[in-house]
Amino acid sequence: MSPGEFGYWDRTTIERDAPRLSRLLLHYFRADVQGLSAVPDEPVLFVGNHSGAAMIPDTLVWLASYLNASRRTPLCTLAHDGMFDAYPTRLAAWMTRMGALRASHARALEALHHGFAVLAYPGGDDDACRSFRQRHELVFAGRKGYVALAREADVPIVPVVSVGAHEALIVLSDGKRIAHRLGLHQKARLTAFPITLSLPWGLWLGPLPGYVPLPTKVVIRALPPINPHEGSVDEIDTKVRASMQQTMRALAAQRRFPVIG
Repeated sequence: MSPGEFGYWDRTTIERDAPRLSRLLLHYFRADVQGLSAVPDEPVLFVGNHSGAAMIPDTLVWLASYLNASRRTPLCTLAHDGMFDAYPTRLAAWMTRMGALRASHARALEALHHGFAVLAYPGGDDDACRSFRQRHELVFAGRKGYVALAREADVPIVPVVSVGAHEALIVLSDGKRIAHRLGLHQKARLTAFPITLSLPWGLWLGPLPGYVPLPTKVVIRALPPINPHEGSVDEIDTKVRASMQQTMRALAAQRRFPVIG
């Protein structure tokens, strides 16, 4: 089965829209994407840190860079149910054609088996909605399912580290206590109910209906592949997180004041 027949990737849409998406995003965020050329052009499980709450600038920059590199291996990005259920139908459909995939172990495994590279964010909204003061900290919230996925699919794990995207807005608090009291984990698979400052909304409580991201400089670095079979699940997870956290701190140390980058 070819990617075009797989149901969540459309070559025509990508060839039409990817160049414009790349020019816009890579210029606006002054993107510096490192290490992509060294990643094997074959099915791999990309594992990234997640920033910027609803707008996820790091995901968009990585997608634009990957498409701009004209790699042979198509890319699917695992996305939260909220993107499909809360966004306008046409937008959700377009993002699906660009490779967005409703996140689940079964769907990700199927995509890897059919020749896709898959991008996963184990931290989910715990990571994307972490507070501004935690912007250079990796938050996976104890999730290790990505290791089991890579082992089952027999593909390498490629850590992808980003800094800068969490300066596109200011997250004052992740609002986890509020989310818990509202029962959002059971109702909407949400563990955060962030309190944020952003344009044009100013102070906002809860998930944002989009926002205008500040022109922060986004730097992304793909790290060397990690064999998911060379150790236990806990050992591989520790290795992945340690390499990502070390790289995040190194990239953060090179930054100037937020927004200027």
